[in-house]
Amino acid sequence: MKMSHAFALVPLLMASTAMANPATQEGADHLTQVFQTYLSTTAGVVAVKANGDTYDLTLDATPLFAMAKDKSLTGTITPWQMTLTDNGDGTWGVVQDQAISISVSVPGEFDLKEDVASQKLDGTFDEKLLAFTTMKGSFSGVKVTESVTTPNAPLTTVDLGLDGGTFEGTGAAGAAGGADIAMTLIATGLTETVTPGAAEGQPAMPVSIKAEGLSEEIKGTGIVSDGILKALAWAVAHPTQDAAKADKANLKAILTAGLPFFGNLNASGKVTKLVVGTPMGEVGIDEMGFAVDVNGAVADGKFREAFAVSGLTLPAGLVPAWAAPVLPQKFTVDVQVTDFDAAAGLTAALGALDQPDGMADQSALDKAVQEAFLPKGTVTITLNPGALTGDGYALTYEGSMVAGPSTTVPTGSAKITLAGADKLSAALNAAPDDMKAQGMMGFGMAQGMAKKDDKGNLEWDIELSKTGAVSVNGTPMMGGN
Repeated sequence: MKMSHAFALVPLLMASTAMANPATQEGADHLTQVFQTYLSTTAGVVAVKANGDTYDLTLDATPLFAMAKDKSLTGTITPWQMTLTDNGDGTWGVVQDQAISISVSVPGEFDLKEDVASQKLDGTFDEKLLAFTTMKGSFSGVKVTESVTTPNAPLTTVDLGLDGGTFEGTGAAGAAGGADIAMTLIATGLTETVTPGAAEGQPAMPVSIKAEGLSEEIKGTGIVSDGILKALAWAVAHPTQDAAKADKANLKAILTAGLPFFGNLNASGKVTKLVVGTPMGEVGIDEMGFAVDVNGAVADGKFREAFAVSGLTLPAGLVPAWAAPVLPQKFTVDVQVTDFDAAAGLTAALGALDQPDGMADQSALDKAVQEAFLPKGTVTITLNPGALTGDGYALTYEGSMVAGPSTTVPTGSAKITLAGADKLSAALNAAPDDMKAQGMMGFGMAQGMAKKDDKGNLEWDIELSKTGAVSVNGTPMMGGN
């Protein structure tokens, strides 16, 4: 979410040393130097002022736009204003309460405008841990307008809004180093409208989205803030391509020392009372859940993504009357990829920073990266147990597949189970004659290949062998060498 900008900027405090109260000019000068290490010494970017027992911090990113490689890029950002309090024990009190406005533009290509009526943050930051031990905050009146123009494509605009929301989080030392963090977010009043430009002979067809609420929980383990912030500092200090090329060795050292950047990040949540307006009518969803689970640059690579939908309703007239009784009411999909070595792969990829500029043949490096990233020459793609259910029936599924450059064909297995086959048969029987004949033939063949479990449900065990042959319940169906 947009308020996460606050969490990304404030941790620059971590490099500072504890200073005694009250606030002093010496302390303000020190903080200025710390922030300039990460955000450059460009005039106007960093300002720190001693104010009684606190420090007034102002960060203004607008001057950095002038340093961008693309001189057509322009932008303004409301200066960030925070109050810092030295707690005297290596922790800092951090308070922010302001409105935010952001504007970024590349004429003829991209325009972004964002306004936040109120953004508040109150937390305690541990400079040794490099994380907030506690934080809470709120935001309201979020409005975003974005327009994009691509070659040979009409202008597309996106208008997004949020009434407001709250967030809170905690941090603690990780068992394996770094910081373990947990954060929750609750937002209300989501609206979004996507309006693609009208193509020749075809009018624009906007799609609108409205949701009553959004909730999300984020957990992270082993977050190496020191490595992340040093990489940020390097990027700020090398705004041009020539400057970056001249210091590739230092970048490699920073990134290598920062590995694995984090152990695991896990985000899950749900959107409630979702309504999607389309040219065909409104699609309604009572609840849509989502989850992302990814490991950092570690040997045990993992990426998982899942979502679940319940209470699905479609526009009137879109589904024929005969099919309405078997319209799915819930479905889930949960997929993950494993058996890759992100640590070795990224380490090998950093070898690109050792290559001479302009080197044409990258084949040896590409091969080394692939072999490091895929020590087995394959990855395992798993479809975790999921289901599609409706009134009187349930279709469940799960499976896995091994694929990659070291195999000529993927191998794997899957299991599909259907409860309530009679419900689907009844619906097909009510279909128009031409659809009924085709549907009953296909469904009849599927039933003929199935076996029954002890509850009378239909089961299909599917196998894909190394020869490329496909079998269902042990019966060869196709392929094979």
